[in-house]
Amino acid sequence: MAAPRALDVPGFLPAVMFVPAGAEARPLVVAAHGAGGSPEWECDYWSRLLGERSFVVCLRGTSLGKGGGYYYRTQHALEAELVAAERAARAAEPRIAPGGTYVGFSQGSSMGSAIIAKHGGKFSRLVLVEGFERWNVPRARAFAKAGGKRILFACGTKDCNAAASESARWIARGGVDVRVEYAFGAGHTPMGEVQERVSAALPWLFAE
Repeated sequence: MAAPRALDVPGFLPAVMFVPAGAEARPLVVAAHGAGGSPEWECDYWSRLLGERSFVVCLRGTSLGKGGGYYYRTQHALEAELVAAERAARAAEPRIAPGGTYVGFSQGSSMGSAIIAKHGGKFSRLVLVEGFERWNVPRARAFAKAGGKRILFACGTKDCNAAASESARWIARGGVDVRVEYAFGAGHTPMGEVQERVSAALPWLFAE
């Protein structure tokens, strides 16, 4: 498997991009890390989960300074970076297939939930790991109307599971397929049993 590389994103710090081998068209996955995270770690995580099935682009956000790590200043800053990175990826790799998937952990999940509904045409599938933003019926309907198809919540804490379970009820009423995976006691992490549950749910997420 090839190593991820830097992707220039106009107006933002460089993202990280994993390019699958071969000449066939492949779908796009865009990942947003948690506060204090990094796109390098996020791209390693998702490229290992997905293998050669997808292009993976991982957003960088804003530097936290000498302490290391990155964060997204606001949900609108995340949205602007998401739009710019998706455009840059498609310009760099013409074999990226239409449509895509948005995945987020912690801040990337919570802030992503707040802005992703209107982007359902470009990101029809979502994986929201350990996020705490609650969805409602209007947001779910907007996501469906834009082209959204499926949402996977993955949690390792009871607060995330509570938000995800409540959201799932409204999302289903809004006409979107939804699934909640709860790894009781795993904690605020994408690793361990949370990762195992995400991996096991991927066939459902990507089914037509």
